[in-house]
Amino acid sequence: MGAGFFHNAIDLRKVEGHLLHPTIANAASGVESNGSMWLVSDHDPLELHDFLNQLGFTVQTFAVARDEFWIFLGRIG
Repeated sequence: MGAGFFHNAIDLRKVEGHLLHPTIANAASGVESNGSMWLVSDHDPLELHDFLNQLGFTVQTFAVARDEFWIFLGRIG
């Protein structure tokens, strides 16, 4: 996959813990119906799934390496 495929990605590894939800919610607010975005994390974000579903997204997690997870968020629309 080319770099353009991941143009709408937020690297959560660079976000302070207390800012995770506001950062994700802010980015999510700009995703249109049937749109998508990506998150990158250093751990499986199971604790975020309910939050992401409440924002109106389906969630798919891809384990790229032991400490790198790419999370695809598709807006339900």
